[in-house]
Amino acid sequence: MKRLFLLIVLLATLPAAGQTGTATLGGCVTDENGPIEGVTVVAIHQQTNAQYYTTTDRHGWWQLLDVLPGGPYTLRIHYFGYKPLTVRDLFTYSGQNTVVDADLEADQYQVHTDEAATSLRIGDGLGGGVVPVSPLGYDLVGQRIYTAVPFDVRQEASLTGVSRQQLTPVGSNQFHGSVSAYYGSASSALPGAVIPGTTPSVMPGSTGHLGLTVATPIAGDDYQLFAGLRYDGFNGLSGTGRFDARFDAANRLDVSCGRLSGDDIWATAGFTSALLDGTASNRAQASWLGGLSSREMVFSDDFTLAAGPQRLLGGVRFAHGSVLPADSSFTRFDFYLQDAVRFGRRVTLTAGLRFAFPFAFSPRVSVYYDVMGTGALVLRAGTAVYGVHGEGTVWKNLTALDARLPNKFFFTLEGVYGQSWRRAFYISSHNVLDSHYALTARLERPLFRDLWAVASYTRADGAVSDEAIAGFSYRVAWLGRLATNLAVLYDGYSYVDNDAPASFSWANTLEARLSQDLSLDLGGRAHTFQLTGYLRYAPDHTSTFLLGLRYIL
Repeated sequence: MKRLFLLIVLLATLPAAGQTGTATLGGCVTDENGPIEGVTVVAIHQQTNAQYYTTTDRHGWWQLLDVLPGGPYTLRIHYFGYKPLTVRDLFTYSGQNTVVDADLEADQYQVHTDEAATSLRIGDGLGGGVVPVSPLGYDLVGQRIYTAVPFDVRQEASLTGVSRQQLTPVGSNQFHGSVSAYYGSASSALPGAVIPGTTPSVMPGSTGHLGLTVATPIAGDDYQLFAGLRYDGFNGLSGTGRFDARFDAANRLDVSCGRLSGDDIWATAGFTSALLDGTASNRAQASWLGGLSSREMVFSDDFTLAAGPQRLLGGVRFAHGSVLPADSSFTRFDFYLQDAVRFGRRVTLTAGLRFAFPFAFSPRVSVYYDVMGTGALVLRAGTAVYGVHGEGTVWKNLTALDARLPNKFFFTLEGVYGQSWRRAFYISSHNVLDSHYALTARLERPLFRDLWAVASYTRADGAVSDEAIAGFSYRVAWLGRLATNLAVLYDGYSYVDNDAPASFSWANTLEARLSQDLSLDLGGRAHTFQLTGYLRYAPDHTSTFLLGLRYIL
């Protein structure tokens, strides 16, 4: 479910499924006579200048495999006799397929992500939509993707909650950096009081935060580095780093590492190769993931083949680790197959199967249906079984309706239902623990004159049964050098009161951030100074006030 604050806070300590990843781009090119063969498609990742090329087949289809997640991308579509079509500010997301269908005769295009999965995506390119109000720490992460019902067989699913993918930011083909400092105070209604089920991000009393990021090329565009550090009085030193090397147009290496908390430490290396003139791709990856509760070494290899509107995936994964503090070890070997097919421009069907040894079985089927072919009305549905040896099995179902209403309003009604079978304390017999559901209604107003707003309500069972969210962001630029940014987010939800388990309590949180930017052009480069005030008011829990300055080059 797209539940902003609750997912961010309650799930922030979940281990990430992977610290680097890839995305795909694809689509169909037509004119008034139908599909066009031989059209050149070029995607340029603006930050790194990474470029990807392909041409359309005889049915007008094109696909770019294993591209860098994020952006922005500039997509250029060229064909003799037509004006080139350019798509700007295009963003991609880890493990997801971004579709760009173009009509060269009408000089028009349509962009969407043809997946059924329900995801909360935090990262570049999302406007004010799901970017957290808090200014702290989010520049250390390129993308966070929380998925309640993952249908991609490469993604492992949480048996009890939401799976998370987390990506380290990439470098840049030009030097960029930032320095930030925040200082303020935190207070609690009760000593040490925090939101139920979470750990405090600040302690009562004064608090300070220092941050530094650097993104730079090394020996030209083909070798790039990102490094970020953050220090605060409670969490200590945290940071992330990533090195990317493009050896040629077909082969690239990425290495990342980081520590964001005591239960979120990783090191990952991945090698991606384009094969068969770009119609196939292979990615091999090795990772070490660690924390307070577990250690895990993971090796995987994924092979993808594009054939017209079809994308075939096969892969293997080996994992060995231990669970702390019992120090019980585990070893898993997985292999998986998946087929994603577009039927025309309206329907995408994805079917996959994942096996794990010791035995665990995970079939997944989902459909994306653009009813009118314009993105105005979309149906998403799917069913999946997730199994983890020694822990049990979860069956989850998703049904959703997305509608674009007049005046650019976007409405989503989404339902998730699941049933869990768990093995208590690794006992061999299965125990049916519960069934669970969640129904979310969400109304979003995309950016219009630099204004964005969202409102959602979720009804679910479990520890958190109801949640209401309302928020907006606004940006105004004036005098050519100044910009004012305002973001406000309210989150209210009910939860089981630990002092009275038979009853529910309601918690309220209000976050607000006001920043003033001053931009100057010095030596041919843009320099930005940002003064920020941040307030988090939670009457029953920890409240925070921060004032900070950030310099961005």
